[in-house]
Amino acid sequence: MGRRRSAEEAGDPGGGERGTAKRARNASPRDLVAAANASRDVVSLVVGTDAPEDASTSTRGYVVDQLPDRLRRWCFDLTKRNMEAMYTRTWGWSNPEKRRELAHSDARFLVAFKHKQPHRNDADDDDTPIGFVHFRFEVEDSDGSPVAYVYELQVEDEMKGRGVGTALMAAVESIAKHAQMTRTALTVLKTNKGAGLFYERRGYVKDPDTPRDEACHYVILTKPTVKRG
Repeated sequence: MGRRRSAEEAGDPGGGERGTAKRARNASPRDLVAAANASRDVVSLVVGTDAPEDASTSTRGYVVDQLPDRLRRWCFDLTKRNMEAMYTRTWGWSNPEKRRELAHSDARFLVAFKHKQPHRNDADDDDTPIGFVHFRFEVEDSDGSPVAYVYELQVEDEMKGRGVGTALMAAVESIAKHAQMTRTALTVLKTNKGAGLFYERRGYVKDPDTPRDEACHYVILTKPTVKRG
């Protein structure tokens, strides 16, 4: 919910993976976020996830302007179906506000699909979306660090408990690590006990910036990725 390519060159000490890592360590948070946002191939940033492979499903990545209209509508509809009642009981639901959030220019999406035909994943129209995560690369206001902030993680009811959400979060965390973000962060409603437990099991802890007012409806959770030296 809301909120590299390098080539080894002979005689070039800045080339190769070590040079890339050094440049990343020396980059400012805003430079790291800008570099992450410059990548148009979202899935290419996923490395070494612990998500189980399943030939009947696949995950595709989209920058917001790459997201097909049918998927844009589906993301909104799924979020509304899953969250409207819970939002209404807390900070309120607004169709226009949620659409604006999903259409933000920095929005990135990973969408999980179930294949209608085994092993076929080359045509959006042939597969059924079953879950998605909306995230952005941002510079954190509180400490100026670069973070991957998850705004939505939504899964179709019939697919819950089958590892779809786990796989999507593993992919986002992999992307955050690859892009040299300091952590993955998200906001969860206090009343959403199931989501809170899900993130706790994935190693998320309450962020110090979580408002201490007991009347606040949400907590901020974070999970570190890499240390910057």
